[in-house]
Amino acid sequence: MKKINVIIYGCGVMGRRATEVLLGKESFTVVGAVDINPELVGKDLGEILEPSRSIGITIEDDAEALFSRVDADAVVLTTTSHLKSVQPQIVQCIKAGLNVISTCEELSYPWKRSPELAEDIDKMARAAGVTVVGTGINPGYLMDSFPLVLTAPLYKVNSIKVTRMMNSGKRRIPFQTKVGTGMTPDEFRQKIEDGVITGHVGLLESINMIADGLGWELDNAVELPPEPVITEKPLETGLGLVEPGKVIGLKSIAHAEVAGEKVITLEFFAYAGVEEEYDEVIIEGTPQLHERIIGGVHGDVGTVAVTVNIIPKAVEASPGIKTMKDLPAAVCTR
Repeated sequence: MKKINVIIYGCGVMGRRATEVLLGKESFTVVGAVDINPELVGKDLGEILEPSRSIGITIEDDAEALFSRVDADAVVLTTTSHLKSVQPQIVQCIKAGLNVISTCEELSYPWKRSPELAEDIDKMARAAGVTVVGTGINPGYLMDSFPLVLTAPLYKVNSIKVTRMMNSGKRRIPFQTKVGTGMTPDEFRQKIEDGVITGHVGLLESINMIADGLGWELDNAVELPPEPVITEKPLETGLGLVEPGKVIGLKSIAHAEVAGEKVITLEFFAYAGVEEEYDEVIIEGTPQLHERIIGGVHGDVGTVAVTVNIIPKAVEASPGIKTMKDLPAAVCTR
């Protein structure tokens, strides 16, 4: 079996976790690492893993120099949620003839939010003969490609509702910050308005992927502003004790309509102290289908797993931007 040579682009929390998983697989070899953080550049990649050890790969800050020197097949890109920000990095990878598998949420279905950027990247990737895919647990799996797969045993689909209920207190600290943990309600709303915190990114990408997969022409798709979830009692979180009246997370809702009827509804709840975690898909149609994953899928673990497991499918795919609905279903790799 020929191993797939992978470069890690972005050595933050998700890049490190992806590295750990890749190192434990027979299917892959990690051959390089890139990051712009001066505290990381020059270190052995293994030094920032747990447990810390030497693996003989130095973190570099010049991606193009690394790409020109190392024989690689793919890049796992884990730097930002926004396509405009990550586009220059994607272009670097494409020019080097490398397939790109990224956790950038806006890349999961870029055709509606950023059509011009998507077209440019797609053209470049096709010309270079490489694949570019954005993925993760959500968007990328639980709220889009997973419900699409679940429609297979139905004659007809009338509507899809997906609910993700998760305890943000179990997630990494940057995520707890991202959902507003510890803020006052006014601080939360102001930071959302200013773009200092974004809440969840990707609900509209998921809606558009579902609609595309089902061949639906939507009249509109709307993402409502994130709303804070307020605690009524003192609650311990990864960011310390949150007093009553302060924010412990958020809820985000998006929906799409056809002929005045809601046909897709996505509900995302992420706050500390959730009583019951689950991921749920309800499909109204013929027949009705109701699936619930008890306990839910851990966001960070799931994102890394989906990202790693889709690498072989992306490498084998035809060139251009692909969404998760375009690729064969990912399975756990060896």
